Order: sequence, then structure tokens, then C-alpha cells
Amino acid sequence: MKKLLSVIVLLFCSLNFVHAQTYSPDRPGIGNGSFITPEGIFGVEAGLDFRTNDFVNQFNIGQVLLRIGVMENLELRAGLGSFSSRKVELIGSRVTNSGLQDMSIGAKYNFLSKEGQPNVSGMVNISLPVGDDAFTSDEVVPSLTVLADHSLNEDVSISSNLGYSFGVGDLRDSWLFTLTPGFSLDDNMGVYGGYAGRYYGDGINQNWLEAGFTYRLETEAQLDANLGYETEGETFFIGIGFAKGF
Repeated sequence: MKKLLSVIVLLFCSLNFVHAQTYSPDRPGIGNGSFITPEGIFGVEAGLDFRTNDFVNQFNIGQVLLRIGVMENLELRAGLGSFSSRKVELIGSRVTNSGLQDMSIGAKYNFLSKEGQPNVSGMVNISLPVGDDAFTSDEVVPSLTVLADHSLNEDVSISSNLGYSFGVGDLRDSWLFTLTPGFSLDDNMGVYGGYAGRYYGDGINQNWLEAGFTYRLETEAQLDANLGYETEGETFFIGIGFAKGF
């Protein structure tokens, strides 16, 4: 499986890409944007974060996402995951693990894009169990998501996701919902804050509050920083990242 993903990445990189003027990163929020990578554009996104609660400290570096526009309304995606280091504090002991997370492949298709109306896309994603033992689900997990963005005016927009992950093997099925208002401070900087929830059938849910900012450089690259808090597990995270289209 890892060899297959390596071939996909090499095929992406072997294409003749042009400089991206309209590349819209999916970083850094928990949800994804509805905007498609333009045809012939190759996008690279990456970052790192630190997560902590009373029992677990985890550092993730990578968060690599590759995106390529293959048609006017279609992009292909490959999530190469992160390298993670985790320390778990147990009663009288400490467990430390490190290794690669699972990877994924997917596609995003835009089916509504009209001026004055929400931009709406659909995304299919397949998580591949190629990570190290401490960080893999051990299952091929498909998910489907509807993504929408709507500009309320020149400075205010709102983004939302509604997704479903299929229960496979011992994994439970789950729903994802995000609602993220965004605000443009000037031509280069934007801020956002919002909610993300993952809901499981047994009533054990995750509820995230998140916020962050993005800054676009003259080279069309984007820098970002984000933070969030999960209320059920009392988990805090903070991260930074980078995105650019070629």
C-alpha cells in the first residue's frame, strides 16, 4: 500500500504545473473548504500541532495534503498523514509511542458555483491502514462529506461541512458537522472561529471549539496558526502550517 501511495505522489509531481493564482487551501480548520483546486494546479499543505490533556501529550508533524486539479470541477487528493510522538500518563507508569499515522486518498467535486449563491462540493475520502501500530485504525475507512461556503459580504463568509464515516470492523460509524465563520481583516489576513462536532451512535461525542488566522504572502503561499479545545476530553491543541499552489 505504501508503494502505491508513493507512485501516486510521483505521478502528481511529474506533471507540468503552473503558478497558482487562485489556489484556496483547506488548512487550517478541522473542516475542509468547498473550493476546488483549479485544473493544472498542484497544491501542497503541511503543518504541525501539539495536543494535550490530563493524560496524553501528543506532537504531530507533517499533516501533508497533496491536491491536484484534474478537471474544471474535480480535484484528486492524497493525505500523507503525520509522524506522531505520544506520551500517555497512567497510574504509576508512562507509555511512549511514536510512528506514522494512516494515510488517505480521495476526490472533491464541485457541483454548485454561482455568484451570489453558496459554493457547494462533495468529497469522498478513503483512509488507508498503513500507519504504525499505535496510530493505525487497522481498517480501510470510507467517508463522504458535503462542503459549503457562502460569502455574506466582502469581509464575512461562513463555511460548513456535513460528513459521514462508515463503521468498519470494530470502528463505529460517525457524523461530522462543522460551522466556521471567517472574517477578512485586509487583502492578506483573515481570521476564523467555529465549532466542529463528531457524533457517534453510542452517545460518546467530540465537541471542538477552534479559532485561527491565515496570512497570504506575495508568493501566493499561505501561513496559518490555529488552536482549539475539545470539551468532552478536555483536550487543547495549538498548531501552525503552510500551503501553496504550484
